[in-house]
Amino acid sequence: MIHRFSSRRQPRLGRTFLAERLKNARAYDRIAGYFTSSLLEVVGEELESVQGQIRIVCNAQLDPRDVLTAQAAKLSIRRAWTSARPELDLEQPGGEQLQERYARLYRLLRDGKMQVRVLPDHVYGLLHGKAGIITLADGRKTSFLGSANESRLAWESNYELLWEDDSPEAVAWVEEEFRALWTSPHARPLSELVIEDIQRLAQRRVIYHLPEWQPEDQVAEPAPAIIETPV
Repeated sequence: MIHRFSSRRQPRLGRTFLAERLKNARAYDRIAGYFTSSLLEVVGEELESVQGQIRIVCNAQLDPRDVLTAQAAKLSIRRAWTSARPELDLEQPGGEQLQERYARLYRLLRDGKMQVRVLPDHVYGLLHGKAGIITLADGRKTSFLGSANESRLAWESNYELLWEDDSPEAVAWVEEEFRALWTSPHARPLSELVIEDIQRLAQRRVIYHLPEWQPEDQVAEPAPAIIETPV
């Protein structure tokens, strides 16, 4: 059966659609143009409740020459990650919530529950086609197509359209598309370097009052100190 959703008609699709289906689901496969940790603000608990694997394939602006070897691909993915300078976001209002998101994301990645593969833009271009397959808690499968990426803005704020179809034919069709992207020789696992950096950000502390841990006779520096756990 086909169910149609519009964020105009059903606001906050992250709750009214995604969270409801992910709760205690057995598995979740996702094709998205991009994936951000902000998704965990919307369905963090539901993702942690998934009993099996969460697999996400998304885009990355990787140089084709960098994916010829696994090591070069890892370094290229790390460059793409660090170029966004995620640590700067921790210094903005809401930084503590962001750090909690990073901690939750790190646990999912570290434990192997969530796997992310990135597909260079040069293979199929941008992944404008977004889709997903959810194996529900009772074992039934449902599939969806729509405009939403895996981010808080997409599921909570943007105008998005979504079609859900739980027919075996629709599920098989989306599964075939996902499998083709996931098993592509060009798809690369999220670099361990990025996962380690997520851990670093999750454990990062900024001390604004240095006298709290500095000897009284020592002059405090005017800038805050950043305390990071080595990885």
